[in-house]
Amino acid sequence: MEALLNKISSSNLDASSVSGNDAIIFWEHIRKYIAATPKEKAHCLVISAEFRYQLKQFQTSIDELKEALNYLSLPQDAELILDVKSGLAERLLSHGDYKGALDEYASASIIALHNGFIDAYARSILGMGQLCNIYGDNKHALKYFKKVDQIDHAISSRSLRLSYKLSMLEAYINTEKTQESEALLKECEELSILVSDKVLAGQVQLCQAILHRKNQQIELALHCLGDIHFVANNIHSKWLLNMIRLELAQCLDAINKSHLAIWLLESAQQRAKSFASPEINLKFFIVMSDISENNHDFKNALNYQRQAYQIESELLRTIPIGELGSSQFRRLSRFDLQLKLILSEQENRELKETTENQKDTVAKLKQDAHTDPLTSLHNRRWLDIKFKELIMHNIPFALIVVDIDHFKSINDELTHLVGDKAIVQVSKILSEYFSFGTTSCVRFGGEEFLVILEQADIHQAEIHAEKYREAIFQYDWQQILGERALTVSIGITLHREGENTQRTFHRADKALYRAKASGRNQVCVE
Repeated sequence: MEALLNKISSSNLDASSVSGNDAIIFWEHIRKYIAATPKEKAHCLVISAEFRYQLKQFQTSIDELKEALNYLSLPQDAELILDVKSGLAERLLSHGDYKGALDEYASASIIALHNGFIDAYARSILGMGQLCNIYGDNKHALKYFKKVDQIDHAISSRSLRLSYKLSMLEAYINTEKTQESEALLKECEELSILVSDKVLAGQVQLCQAILHRKNQQIELALHCLGDIHFVANNIHSKWLLNMIRLELAQCLDAINKSHLAIWLLESAQQRAKSFASPEINLKFFIVMSDISENNHDFKNALNYQRQAYQIESELLRTIPIGELGSSQFRRLSRFDLQLKLILSEQENRELKETTENQKDTVAKLKQDAHTDPLTSLHNRRWLDIKFKELIMHNIPFALIVVDIDHFKSINDELTHLVGDKAIVQVSKILSEYFSFGTTSCVRFGGEEFLVILEQADIHQAEIHAEKYREAIFQYDWQQILGERALTVSIGITLHREGENTQRTFHRADKALYRAKASGRNQVCVE
């Protein structure tokens, strides 16, 4: 993707300056006249598909994602194939093509395992569980979510971890498992602080509102609903908005304002039709029927119930629940051993790299395998080896965790191309500032970075972290982000003698959590 962006810049074109239909025309031009490789052409189609989806050109968006897959080949394009399949399944799911979505999830799970992508495997299993949820089979849904939970320690994406935990939480709520719901809700609240995703944060608050309502705490429920914020023109935002309306209507009904609840739902249901989500429409009609019945309007209650039954019958007919049953679980159970093998092989490969006799060869391998391609910083594979060296030689060090604030909204509002530029600039300032002594800078993943300060005390680490935070805050972001600003939150800790590095990182992560929870754009010390 970086090579394609360079070609675009060399042609005196600016990908970040176009939107809407202009963007579709722009990326069609890039695909025909500038993109040279099949992978570059696939990237153009993926970006175009995103703009088409925003313009409600749903089927064309799906068709372009399918076309993008035709340009890609295994194993060299496995990561991009998995990303495209994930987006394709999501769109098929939201528009009622449940069989198509399941086919994408199933094929993605196989590709992910064969190529060692744990996060992509977890996403596909999560998708299967969500299909069970739509069908109304919460019991089977929980089985899928718990399969993801078994590999929680190997999932690198916090957003993915929060997504599957929220899906588990929804299933617990639906099955009236109050104790499990409240325990998992607390975990989701803590995790959402570290995930810059307003929609996921909104889902956490929505679940809190539902639990308050079920406990007859209507005022608290309404307060939670009023505090939810999200980005507009996003597939998940539309789903969340409709779920908020449903919950608000049930709260209004609980305080004897049924007429307002029905008015809200009837108005919202018309909007939901244009979104073409059968499960959302089903939820609307069920709630409207219950509220009408509570209000002794039995005629409308029966009418809404009939409409709900029609949608439910269609869902039962179109969701391939048989393919999500015992045979699917047997297939996934066979994958459990392969998952363990993948994790074991990854550890063995890293150990082998550190014990190679040919130092020149190892140095070259490290340059290729231990460098993040976007930022040229060290990557996570390098970090694991570095941690082992530090502990083996009893070298004290401070660990600084840096996370870009509200980065998800930058991607949503300004595109991933702009987000990548922001990440590159943040990493450039990071490597330029921390270029003294025995310091190491790592891109840990996404918008998160680590700095290792050897032989440093906590006071020195805090001074350096604060200076770096200020450098980011004062940087002129206008050329990259326009009118938006950019800040970072930072957590710091010292490695303690005798502890493993996972514990050290966990404490630094907790400090970062405090920085986020306290308003962001600040440094917190564990």
